[in-house]
Amino acid sequence: MADQEFILPVTEEEYEAGGSKFITFMPGAKAGDVQYRDIETGMPDWDTPGKSIKFPVVVTSEGPDKGKEEKISTGVDSKSVWKLKELHSAIIGGDLEMKAGADGKKHPVFKPTEYVGKAAVGVWTMQKGHKGGDESAEEVLYPKLTNILPAGSKPTTESLM
Repeated sequence: MADQEFILPVTEEEYEAGGSKFITFMPGAKAGDVQYRDIETGMPDWDTPGKSIKFPVVVTSEGPDKGKEEKISTGVDSKSVWKLKELHSAIIGGDLEMKAGADGKKHPVFKPTEYVGKAAVGVWTMQKGHKGGDESAEEVLYPKLTNILPAGSKPTTESLM
């Protein structure tokens, strides 16, 4: 058989930048393990219009994960708005402003532009789930952005004891 070569359909820059979209965990990581990365938040937008908001982030920590993008979503109904309050407090600080709605009652006002370019800390937790969300597929471990903490608040081993 003669030697063959294949020219791949990626450029040198794409090849060099290629890597997993997932945050790096140590080999042998198990479900529930946690990693922290410095992040910068982008412009939040509806994930599901009227139901949930997604917060895009990019990793700013030096290392193999720098530049990786992820998102965290939260519902906006009365049962899940607690997570929006938590994220707002971590990224912006304080509570959302309240304004009177058409019903005459006060409602929280969400301003997406306030979040753009804010430094924070992302919390990734190793999750167990079915590959591609398909219940018939094999179970796999993958890191998922599960929370955002205020900038500079990355816990240390000592602070967790």
